[in-house]
Amino acid sequence: MRISSQQVFDSGVSSMQQHTSDVVKYQQQISSGRKYQLASDDALAAGLGVQIDLDNAQFAMFKVNQNHINASLTSTDSQLSGINIALTKFQQMMVQAGNGTLGADGLKTLGQQASTLYNTVNQMSLAKDANGEQILRTATPTSVLVAPNVSLETALSFSEVMAANGRAQDVITFLGSVRDKLNAGTTLSSSDMDNIQLVLKQVTKAQVKTGLLQNQLDAATEAADVQKNNVELQRSNLLDTDLATATAGLVKSNALLQAAQSIMTKLDSNSLFQKL
Repeated sequence: MRISSQQVFDSGVSSMQQHTSDVVKYQQQISSGRKYQLASDDALAAGLGVQIDLDNAQFAMFKVNQNHINASLTSTDSQLSGINIALTKFQQMMVQAGNGTLGADGLKTLGQQASTLYNTVNQMSLAKDANGEQILRTATPTSVLVAPNVSLETALSFSEVMAANGRAQDVITFLGSVRDKLNAGTTLSSSDMDNIQLVLKQVTKAQVKTGLLQNQLDAATEAADVQKNNVELQRSNLLDTDLATATAGLVKSNALLQAAQSIMTKLDSNSLFQKL
């Protein structure tokens, strides 16, 4: 089978075009850092890339929620610690008032301390965060996603810490009643002593819950970070340029292009010689 000069020439032109296309492709991969410049270059990879981008957007949302809850729990823990300290001092003052050695004047002096501690607890229970939102929420706290299939409460409610919870009075009302008794020089009752212990248990329970939420948040954050890193690695392997592979491909394609150009130059010279 004879191959005409025109067929050889056409084959050479096709080879040059292919090698030129390869050179441009590898140059674009190296300069852009992406394997594919258009979705049409690899529709399957492009589709998977879109899904990965959606996953990354979700992980970004998780991080926002994680930071929000972490800040909220940190503020809550600080407020509860302060409230617990003030209530412990309040209990110690009540024990002193109930030891039977103080007269009316002594009880009134303790009443002044009770007033100070009452104000401290009241102010701390109503404290607001940097966004102007009450740290102990007046409404039922919402839950948000912090990792795939993991939701956590964003805060503790005011009622969890300060409500009556089965007692006759809520925390602030109870502290106020003790303060008023002492300011009036009145001896405290045994039920008063029982109630301050219940109040302290209630606040301690809220502190324990805060700690558990923080532990759950830390575990969820770690798990989400691992999954995010895996998604990023998958995305990189799928869409990002492998610099070593692209560089090797560029060198090879350049060499093949130069070889094809050299052959075409010789073909042109031979063709011209034959015409002469």
